Amino acid sequence: MKRCGSNTVNKGSGRNSRIRHLAGMMKDAVAAIIVTASILVIAGCLYMNVKERMIGDMAFAFGYKPVFIESGSMEPVIRTGAVILLKKADYSEVKTGDVITFVTGRGYVTHRLVGVDEAALREGRSACLITKGDANSVIDPERLDPEMIRGKVAVIFNPL
Repeated sequence: MKRCGSNTVNKGSGRNSRIRHLAGMMKDAVAAIIVTASILVIAGCLYMNVKERMIGDMAFAFGYKPVFIESGSMEPVIRTGAVILLKKADYSEVKTGDVITFVTGRGYVTHRLVGVDEAALREGRSACLITKGDANSVIDPERLDPEMIRGKVAVIFNPL
């Protein structure tokens, strides 16, 4: 410690003050990054929602789309209430065993691709892909046309 008149100065107090100041700046920077990222995610979701309504089909941002799962047909791999990140894909990019999302007359469905209906292929029908929900005891009754595939599951965020 150094004496300057009646005041005492601690050599370390300046360093502690700078460290606290830097820590505060880092905390503010991290908060700003989180807020900015949140705004971008919300804006992206709104954009995809508007685009889907305009084109009448799934809209992907940078090749991916978050999708909320409303049923338990894929339990326990994908639970009800999960959010999946769907990677845009067509038939050439999927294989048996992949979990895919496809469009039907009832809407979008996310099930596992389990095989190809060889009899349908021999008859020249394009609807020949067989799908099944993991929790379902039987395969899906409708055969899938390869054009109905919208993407394959890349990431699963199951609820706690």
